Amino acid sequence: MRLPPFDPPTLAELRAWWRTRDEQAVQRLILEVQRQRLTLLELRNLIDSGVQQARAIDRTLIERGEPLMTLRIRIAQEVLRVGDIDDSRQISRAEQEKLAVRTQGQLEYAREGRLRRQRRNM
Repeated sequence: MRLPPFDPPTLAELRAWWRTRDEQAVQRLILEVQRQRLTLLELRNLIDSGVQQARAIDRTLIERGEPLMTLRIRIAQEVLRVGDIDDSRQISRAEQEKLAVRTQGQLEYAREGRLRRQRRNM
């Protein structure tokens, strides 16, 4: 879902809208909520990638209770709480391939680092 440009509501505006329920203000508030939900999806994707990279380097980094996993679980809980999020933004084929190549490169770099550490520890 592509959002139109808008100014995010300030805390003072939110409080005023709560009292007056201005129709235009409510529309801006809806846009802000949707923007935050899209950002939440992006954060979920980033933490998922981070956990995959950490897993390739050192599995102890992703044990339950560790900061990365705590963050991943918290974001996943929030996405589930929100429910459906319209993330129908179209990504071109070229962008998808570029992202796949970058992710593969990051995983290979992480594996190489782990192998170097294993060799040093021998």
